[in-house]
Amino acid sequence: MIDAGPISVLYMEDDPGLARLVQKRLRRAGYEIDVAEDGEQGVAQYKDGSYGVLIVDQNMPVLSGLQVLQVLSEAGELPPTIMLTGTGSEETAVEAMKLGANDYVVKDAAAGFLDLLPPVIERILNERRLVEERQRAEEALRESEARFRAVAQTAIDAIISIDSQARITFWNHGAEVMFGYGESDVLGRHLTMLIDETHHTSNDPPMSFFDVNGEPRMDRGIESRGRRRDGAIIPIELSLSNWETKAGTFYTAIVRDITEQKEYEAQLARMAHTDALTGTYNRHYLAELLERELHRAKRYSHPIGFLMIDVNRFKQINDQCGHQAGDDVLVEISRLLVETVRESDIVVRYGGDEFLIILPETDGETETCKQRIVEAMATCERFSGIVDFPVTLSIGCAHWDPNDPRTIDRILDHADQKMYEAKQAGREAEATSA
Repeated sequence: MIDAGPISVLYMEDDPGLARLVQKRLRRAGYEIDVAEDGEQGVAQYKDGSYGVLIVDQNMPVLSGLQVLQVLSEAGELPPTIMLTGTGSEETAVEAMKLGANDYVVKDAAAGFLDLLPPVIERILNERRLVEERQRAEEALRESEARFRAVAQTAIDAIISIDSQARITFWNHGAEVMFGYGESDVLGRHLTMLIDETHHTSNDPPMSFFDVNGEPRMDRGIESRGRRRDGAIIPIELSLSNWETKAGTFYTAIVRDITEQKEYEAQLARMAHTDALTGTYNRHYLAELLERELHRAKRYSHPIGFLMIDVNRFKQINDQCGHQAGDDVLVEISRLLVETVRESDIVVRYGGDEFLIILPETDGETETCKQRIVEAMATCERFSGIVDFPVTLSIGCAHWDPNDPRTIDRILDHADQKMYEAKQAGREAEATSA
């Protein structure tokens, strides 16, 4: 892996337009990037070149992304690798990770993944560096204490040693940077000063964190919460080891600040569930939402209402005012819907200019909710700076209760049909009920 100079990236993508966009974005971020048009060309190009990062699209001719990873992993260890997928399939992601990929990124329709790629690349490069440094540090620990000290002081991770009473005996520069204490501030003090009290109590035995049933604990990837000198709480990951001397058992913790990792995981979770443009739930998450609400409705014998909503003349908005104006209209409509319905109601971006609202525990209130939306649209002025004609909606209503023999797909189809009947009849912002 090259540590100096620009990182060379090989991107395998059969869509020339998308390849150009990714190439342009990564070059702006300071990476050198080559593009292969399909999996077979990518394998040959990778074998002939020297690349620090590999980005592979799953759906390619000749060889798929998974097949590419299979071929290259059989030839040796992969560089930091990202799988791009347009479906967000967990099965594909898991298989890619098994073959050596470090992460996967979903290609969303709004192209938000373009801005996600540079930080993902930086993170997996850092993770690779940290793994290599950790391996070097652990090897040094086995060789000698002197060698350990020389290497530990250059490590990015915090490296902390303690005695059998959990008193700190070694404190490297990485620990000083992470926790804010100098070496003289911590030597001889108890390790629990660095751990959030929610993970221990004053009554804990001194070594309860490092022992399991009286035996030394040898773990990797223990997650906990650290406390900095300024009182800030940070998520941390620890790797533990121990060694025996004439003076007794000593322990070493290699500690990593995983704040960015946790933020990234939260961001991925949000991206999997929410629409990148409007911030409402997306259609991919709809099945899980419906399953949850139907289970709850059946359990408590509560009905559910559905509103299928379509923006009238949306093509005209895009054609006359531009796609940015169309996006702005969708954002404002989503905000109006969220503000108008109850906190327990669920707003989903169902399609390009369609929204679905799920109304749990609704008994005859679907029409009332529809009317509130109609009235809110009639008095809304938030579109005046976006388009020069009224923005209106067509709304179709449907109802379901636990005794209804229809499937949920039939219910949604019914709401959709009612919405289009309203649109065809020209009854803007009006609803027909099931």
